[in-house]
This record gives sequence, C-alpha cells and structure tokens, in this order.
Amino acid sequence: MSTTIDIIPVKTTEITFGEVISLSEKHINSFLNTVGIEKEIELLVNIHDNNEKYKFDIELTDRFEWKKNEYAWFSIKGIAGGTDAYCELLADPEIDPDDPWWKLADLKENNKSIDNIESKLEKAKKLNRMWYFRRSAGQPGIINISYGIIGASVAELTSGILSSTDGAWDYREFPAESDEFLNFYFRPEKAISDDNAEWAKRCIDGIEEELLRPTMAIVNTGLWSKIKGLFK
Repeated sequence: MSTTIDIIPVKTTEITFGEVISLSEKHINSFLNTVGIEKEIELLVNIHDNNEKYKFDIELTDRFEWKKNEYAWFSIKGIAGGTDAYCELLADPEIDPDDPWWKLADLKENNKSIDNIESKLEKAKKLNRMWYFRRSAGQPGIINISYGIIGASVAELTSGILSSTDGAWDYREFPAESDEFLNFYFRPEKAISDDNAEWAKRCIDGIEEELLRPTMAIVNTGLWSKIKGLFK
C-alpha cells in the first residue's frame, strides 16, 4: 500500500530545489524539536528515470521540475528509505476530455477552510502544474512524517493547496494550505481519528532510535524500482 500527497501551486512554479530543501529541513527540524528530539536531519535528493535507466544529482539552483518519465527521490542522510516525488500537468484530458480540470472538483466540494478557493483554483489552472509525493508501506516513521512536511514546504513556496484522498492523513482535513497542514499533520492531539492519533504516536516514539541508529540510506537501484512499482 502507498499513499500520496498532492500539491497544486497557485502563485508560482518558479522555485528551486535549494529553496525546497532548505524550507523542508527547517520545518522537519522544528517538528522534531516540538516532540523533544534535539537532532537535525539533512535531506538528500536526486533524479531517477522511472525505469532506472539513469539517475543524476541535482544542483541547489535547479528549478524544481523534472520530466514525466522521471521522479525525484528524497531521502534523509543516514536513514533507510525515502519518498518519490512526481511533477505533472494539472490538466488531464485523457481521463475526462470534457473536463480536463476534473482534479479540482473535489477541492471545491470538500473545502472548509481555504478563503477564495475558486479564485485560487483559477490561478492554478493558468500555471497548469502539480506535484505529488508518494510514501510506500514500511517506511521509517521519520520518512512518514517528512514526506508530508516536504509537500507542505512546496505548498508554502508556491502559495499552493495540499490534498490527499488515499489515507496519507484524514481526508476530512483536506484541502489545506501549508500553515494549516503543518498545524495538524502528525499531531496526535489534533488527529480526528483514533487510528491516525495512534499511528502518529508510534512514529514519533520510534524517531529518536531511527535517527541515532547507524544505517545506510537506500539509494535507488533497479530492485527498488521493482519494489516501488508494486505499490503504485
């Protein structure tokens, strides 16, 4: 099983990998500090072909975008596992030729907290971009927490909107903007469901051991690509 978090930019797509990494590390380390863990993480990122024909390192000044046949692999130094991120067009006429913006329908219908969402979604159409981060089953707790926070950082940099309908977090909390998301995501005391509260507690309880235990970060190989494909 895998879960995903979508980010739909509203004001801009012109952000860099360096900006995403810097803000994500800031928010992840802040989260750790609030749960009593005084250890800072370091994010690592590279780009892979979906079929693992090639991979390459990014420059911090590179724009935060990549090809349809590629994914960005985010990992934490010293931690096994990671999250894969995808960059796509928002419009999708292949699924619904009559309404290529069908992905936006649920956002308007389920919105409870975003002001002027219709105006924001009209701006999003002009940018015609979305990113999504995917977490596969069995990831360490720090990865479960971090992939959502990285997504929220992208949303913050683009004044974007976050959404998930597959169990990344309680669907009733979405859509959300970055500040709201960071306020409830993996906060057991603010979870709507008991299941999410218990899961968040388990992940948080295991983080300190994960960060202190010497491990080797998984760098994607053909084997990982095959494993990853099982959860799509």
